This record gives sequence, C-alpha cells and structure tokens, in this order.
Amino acid sequence: MLDRRRDMLRSSEEIMELTRMGATWPTKFSFSHSFLRHVSRIGFECRVAELSLDDEGRGRIVYRATVGGETLTFAVFSDPLDEAEQQDRIIATRWDAWAALFIGIPSQEALEQSRIEVQNVVWGRAAPGTITWSRANRSARLFEHVIERLAAGRQPDAQQLNQVGYLIRTTGFSGNGRNGMHDYTYLRAIDHPLKAPYHAQMLAAYLWREFGFDLALHLARARNPAAVDLSGDIRRFVGVGNSSGIGLVPFVIRHPRLMHSWIEVRERALAEILAEPFPSSAPQSAKFAGLIADACDYFTYEPGGEVDEFTAGETIAAELKAAMAEFAGILKMPGHDPNPIATLLYGLDGRISAETQELLHALALEIHDGGAVDADSLHADESLPFPRDLTAGEILDLIRQRFAWVSRFTEQGERPYFWYASEENMEPRRGCRGIDEGELYELPVDILGRFEELMQALKSVSPAETLGRFLVRFPDMRFMTGWAYTLADTEYAIARMDLLAFDFSPLKIMRFQLALYGMLKFRPRSKTWLRATLFQGAGLPQELAAGNPGDGLLPRLPEQRRLQKEDVIGE
Repeated sequence: MLDRRRDMLRSSEEIMELTRMGATWPTKFSFSHSFLRHVSRIGFECRVAELSLDDEGRGRIVYRATVGGETLTFAVFSDPLDEAEQQDRIIATRWDAWAALFIGIPSQEALEQSRIEVQNVVWGRAAPGTITWSRANRSARLFEHVIERLAAGRQPDAQQLNQVGYLIRTTGFSGNGRNGMHDYTYLRAIDHPLKAPYHAQMLAAYLWREFGFDLALHLARARNPAAVDLSGDIRRFVGVGNSSGIGLVPFVIRHPRLMHSWIEVRERALAEILAEPFPSSAPQSAKFAGLIADACDYFTYEPGGEVDEFTAGETIAAELKAAMAEFAGILKMPGHDPNPIATLLYGLDGRISAETQELLHALALEIHDGGAVDADSLHADESLPFPRDLTAGEILDLIRQRFAWVSRFTEQGERPYFWYASEENMEPRRGCRGIDEGELYELPVDILGRFEELMQALKSVSPAETLGRFLVRFPDMRFMTGWAYTLADTEYAIARMDLLAFDFSPLKIMRFQLALYGMLKFRPRSKTWLRATLFQGAGLPQELAAGNPGDGLLPRLPEQRRLQKEDVIGE
C-alpha cells in the first residue's frame, strides 16, 4: 500500500506549472474548510452582543463568539457609501464598513480606537488584543434587492443570489502582526483555538457573512416592521465576497514552505484515496457519483467573469456529465476493479480541461476522512536556516540537482516586468522596465534570476570554501543560500513560473491563492483583478455549534434557481 501511494503521488513538474496551478479549486484542506471543521469539532457559539444602527445602517454591531471555550469579539463599524464612492482597492480610504477581531472582550476605549485606526490601513495602530482588521462594501445591486424582497415579505430571487453569491464583499484582511496586532507566533505560543494559519481571518470573514444577514434584516424592518428574515437555505447558500488584485501574487514567493505544506497534505491525501482498494459497490463509489452529479448541477448555473481567463461553467458542466456517464459504466463493468475512482481519473487524463480534472480530484478528496488536515498540519516553519560549514561546491551541486528547471525560464523569453511596493499602501505592484518608476525599489521576487546570480557567485570561489566564508564575500546571497538549502527537499515549495515574463498571467496564481483560502466563483474583472466568494454553503452558527460544518466543497443551490441563466443581474 505504501509503495502504491508513493507511485500515485504527483510530481512538482506536473502540478507546479502555472496552468495547472491556475486550475486549482478549494478542497477540504483549504483554510476556510479546515476552519469550519475545526470550530464545529471543538465548539462554536456566536451572538450579537450589541446592535446600535440607525435606519440607514450607520452605527456599530458587536459580535461575541466562543471558539473552543475562548471568547472573541468582532466589532463592525458601519457607515454606508453611495455606490459611486465605493472602491474595491485596498488603497481606498472609505468603505461601507470596517471591523476588528479581538481576543477576549475589548474595552470601550479599544473599540473607539479601532473605529478610528482601522480606517488608516497602512499606518494605523491596532488596539490591544487585536488579531485581525478588515474592511468591506455592500454588494451594490444584490443588497438592495434583498432588502426590498424581505420588506415585502418575500425571499430574494435565488438566480440573482447565484449570480453574485454574497451580500458583503471584503477588500482585505490584515493580521499576523501587521499594525501592531498579535501574530501567529503568539497564537501558537498560547495554544489558542485559532492558532492555525489564517483561521483568525476565516473567523472574521465568517462573521462578515453574519453581519450581511443582520444588516439586511435590520434595514428591511426599518422599511416594514413586518419584514421577514432570510430562510435557512438562502443564508447557507450566500457567502461573503472578496475583491483581490495583483498584490496577491508575491505571496507564493514569500511563503514557500506554507505553500509546500498545504499542497503536500492535499497530494498525499489524494494519493491515499487513489491507492485505496475498494469494490464498485462500496459506499465510496456511491458518494463520489453523487458528488459529481451535484457538481454538474452547480456548474450548469455558474456565471462567468468579464475576462475569459478560466474555463466556462457550461464547459465544466458538460465534461462532468461525460465523466458521470463514464463512471457509471466503470461501476457496471464485470469483475473487481481495485479502485473505480482511480480508474476514472486516470482514464480522463488528457481528455478534459485541467480545471475539470482538478475539480474531480477535489471531489475525490471529499471521501478522505480529513483527520490529518487541521491546525498543526497546515502550519509551516518559514525560516531558512543552513549549516555554515557546508561548502560552496556542495550547495552548487544541490542547486544543479534540484533546481535545474530554473534555466528554462531565465534563458528564454522576454522579461520586461519588475515588482515594487507602492508608496500609497506598501502593496506589491508590477511595473514595466524603462517605462514605470520604481525600479530602484524593486522587490526581490525574481527567484529564478537570483538562482542564476547565486550559481555564478558560487562558481567564482573554490568549491571547498565554506558558506560562512562565501557569505562574507557575497552577503547579498544570504537569502538565496537559505532558499536553495532549505527548499531543496520540498517538492511543492516553488511554482514553475516567471513573475517577470511578458506572458505571465497574474490571474492564475491569484486564483491558486484564493483557492488556498477556500474561495469559489472566480470572476476576473480585468487581467489583474478578480472577485471570488468564500463560505458559500458553510454551516450557520447553530449548525456549527451542533457539529455540522456545512455543505462541503460546493454549496447546494436553492430550489427556486431553475430559471434561464440570462434572467440574472450583474454585480
């Protein structure tokens, strides 16, 4: 069994290419899904501790959450803007609402400090006990539609909900020590229930979802005291939106060990599923067939974006229908198939789009028990140590053996771009050499070029020279030396892509990262900006409290959805 699992483990050459990474879907290993399972297992409660809003939604809502017996507070400050004033960019200075997540119960002084400081995204100072800041806007047209329907005693139209997917759209989450907040190291040191990477941000996003529901009901009742609340299936289907830009891209360079940790856990679990012997009549087969059918239904009604970067929903639905029919045939075949799911997936290789193939892999992972994917398994030590007595010759041989693929990027193609941190908000941006300003402040994201520089420097000294002495001569090589040594034994740490290349697609790597968080509905608005949705299908607070994390990978569409696809609104 162990040998078979090893044989089925996909290589980095196969899955770390940009096209394959740009076909990624969320899985139960994504941060939002691991968060939902985690809190539903250790205990979760949530209530509104304070609601001070006027009839237009201005004021404050304070949520009190309990996770694993630990109290947290989420304070939302609401001051709605006109639609024309909304900006999805992080550099905006005003939003419909902004919020802070605290450990424990903050003082009124801390709440007031947060109300003021969180608006100063770059230079603001967090109040004591803060672990996350975030900001959000209302969905311009859907929000008004929902209010009107609830005030009229009706539920919102499910097709319009499906087109947008959220009431509240976040524009960014800050954490891990930024602006003076507590960092992950502190949360791990105190063994806090939210110590896993991004679980604090996931709680904030989940509570933004609750804020959207509560705000919509409050405004509907301001118009009509007899307004109805959103039904449970509508609440479960609606997520929280996110608007993300090109500043996400350098994440994969800055956090290689975290990326490796997440991908390796996913790939090992997939190998386990494909290596597990079970007959066609086993429960796994029936569950997988049902998951394909649900996914086919979901993508039949899935809207696209304004830029044709990803495979259309109708194409994915058609390929899923074909896969469903093929799987039914496999299950009816006489004799014993050692693993019908593996037979299907390997048989479809090269015959369907990368996105549908990765979606089927994600569905296969739903069969995995998920017991080893929470908290510690998603954590990664991101230091880059190396032994000082290692020689220049030894590290050069290591680079030649493990990173030989780098040369095919650096020796061919145009590389006109550079990356820098914007003066406005210190967010990563991309510029064109010789045209845009900022080359003097270029960010060190050209890992491929820096590998070449390191190799040239290593070749210029004696192979017997220790790295300690080498770095006295070349102190600028300290970072890349740590990279080469530490990441040489990590299969999935470095993406096979060139951020400086003319044909580099930021949207693909942005989608990869958003899938890492657990988002769906990847809808590009341009070549450098997309919207996505988080927590669609997630369990409601009372369901998490009862141990039910929700619908799983894809949300169940409300029954009234079956209208023509064109009978929907835009966002």
